[in-house]
Amino acid sequence: MKYKFYTTSESAWQAMLETIQEAKHYIFLESYILIEDELTRKLLQAIKERAAAGVNVKIVVDRIGNFWFSNLPVIEYTKIGIEILFFSRLLNRNHRKVLIIDGQTAFIGGVNIRGGYAKWTDLHVKLSEKFLIKKIIKSFARVYSLAGGSDLRVVCHLRRGQTALSRRAIYHAKTFLIEHWPFRRSSTLSDYYKRKIMEAKSNIFIVTPYFTPHRWLINSLRRAVERGVLVEILIPAKTDSLFLDAANWIFAEELSDSVKFLFFPEMNHAKVLLIDGKEGMIGSNNIDARSFDFNLETGIVFQQKDMIGDLKEILDQWRKSAVPYDKMPVWRPWYYRPLKFFIELIQPGL
Repeated sequence: MKYKFYTTSESAWQAMLETIQEAKHYIFLESYILIEDELTRKLLQAIKERAAAGVNVKIVVDRIGNFWFSNLPVIEYTKIGIEILFFSRLLNRNHRKVLIIDGQTAFIGGVNIRGGYAKWTDLHVKLSEKFLIKKIIKSFARVYSLAGGSDLRVVCHLRRGQTALSRRAIYHAKTFLIEHWPFRRSSTLSDYYKRKIMEAKSNIFIVTPYFTPHRWLINSLRRAVERGVLVEILIPAKTDSLFLDAANWIFAEELSDSVKFLFFPEMNHAKVLLIDGKEGMIGSNNIDARSFDFNLETGIVFQQKDMIGDLKEILDQWRKSAVPYDKMPVWRPWYYRPLKFFIELIQPGL
């Protein structure tokens, strides 16, 4: 399978731009946050140009995720034939980040589109494996339909054969798309984490910007350590939220007796799970209640040796830049205990 990893938002945008400029038939884009500003305008202008040339463009953006920053000129987009839909469904958020071009190329991972995120460390992957892309297209069509889309050129993909694997079969596939649909009573994401942590024999490496784990995940990681598995978790020393900085530290402190925490010196928005150096997953989910219980999420799982090798190189570089928990300055302000109590109290909704 042809692929390429991108480790900053800006590098992913550039690759997406170059692929969009070659689009001949359709562009399908999903983003939790999509902002047109000085740093993203070139990418969005390319989308508008392709739409003006007759390319079918569909964009799905989460309404709440985009609410605080939104400046999308929807009327302008609509006039040139771009359909923009805002996903809104009670407590559920569409946290996915997906781009599909002509059924030949897809991007998936953790990268949002907003200028303020340009220099963030992140992880996005470009794919060109047709069978996997068919699954991604079908997944996009489902979200498009849920958001109110009705264009038959998109929703027809929901009826084009059965590409989904059974729950049992996906754990034995070499590369597959993992989808999380919480409002459908789906526990795919938590089932996958539970199974893989339980099966780990030597090491588990997790990268997440926000670490506010459920108790089941904490217990699963502790049991893995008791079996002799090395568990490493890389989180940013500073995120885009002071509150979540505190939450990261509080949960790291709780688990520091058994888990090796690494604090990345800048914002790292990547979402990674690597098991025994043999199976990797990258996607959109954080290690928090929202991702496991409320959000629509997606990612890819792979065992392809060259992909695993490239991922391990990226993680090794990040590990070298990170500061271990025991070498971090102790964070214990006077309000530490009440804040800890409050964060643990509201963790099921974080």
